[in-house]
Amino acid sequence: MKIRRAVTVLGATVLLVAAVATGGRAQDASPSPVPSPSAAASAAPAPALIGFTARAHANATFVMANATYNGVVTLGLAQRANLIRVDLLSFKADALPIPPVSATFIIDRGTNTVTVWSEATKKYRVQSFLPKMVAPRTPSPHPTTPPPVSIGPSPFAKLDVLEATLKLTGHTTTLGFPTTGFAFDLQVANQGDKATSHVTATTQLADEFSLFPLTLDVAIEPGTAPFSAKIAYAVDDLTRNPPPLARFRVPAGYTRAPDLMSVLIPRRP
Repeated sequence: MKIRRAVTVLGATVLLVAAVATGGRAQDASPSPVPSPSAAASAAPAPALIGFTARAHANATFVMANATYNGVVTLGLAQRANLIRVDLLSFKADALPIPPVSATFIIDRGTNTVTVWSEATKKYRVQSFLPKMVAPRTPSPHPTTPPPVSIGPSPFAKLDVLEATLKLTGHTTTLGFPTTGFAFDLQVANQGDKATSHVTATTQLADEFSLFPLTLDVAIEPGTAPFSAKIAYAVDDLTRNPPPLARFRVPAGYTRAPDLMSVLIPRRP
């Protein structure tokens, strides 16, 4: 049970890091008709395809009531226009007996979906990371009284503490790339909580890539549990090189899995 929970947390952590890198939206340049000689002189050049390949790592420390766990994750990263690929290359922990885990996450900002596959299981899973919209009803020629709609209570009614700040900390150069720094602070507590949950983060976002973090430091202190965590993420190298589109497609021969755990953990013989 501990192994499955640790792998679930690991997958969620990778998705969280990937999600931070996909805040903007870039699109491939679409083909257009060849302009006439008179229009060619004033036509603007087509935008270059945005893309890169990179490697990164993340150090994580989890402080529990009776123990402290440290782990290191190595990641392969790639972007091609509105597609982000995150490869979980390795994960090492000093105290948790986690089996070797490798997986690939594809975030498609055009369709708001995440595709996950694993070479170990030969399975994949596709799911949306945004709520599904309800399809509109077809108007009826015979109007009827619509059923009552329940709006529900305010999400803030049971909060005692809610404070959030996002501050731009300046511009600098990180790994040779111009970056913009941000600091985030969140404090929240429900009625009856013994302590306030606190999340802080600092990051350096690459200016030329859509909100891609070159560094990210996060500290989490849940007020409802004797637990805290710190995650330090950094890109080790990056090359401006849009990868081929084939790298963002599920490999041939993989089967669809019913859930994420079926993708990440091989079935025991």
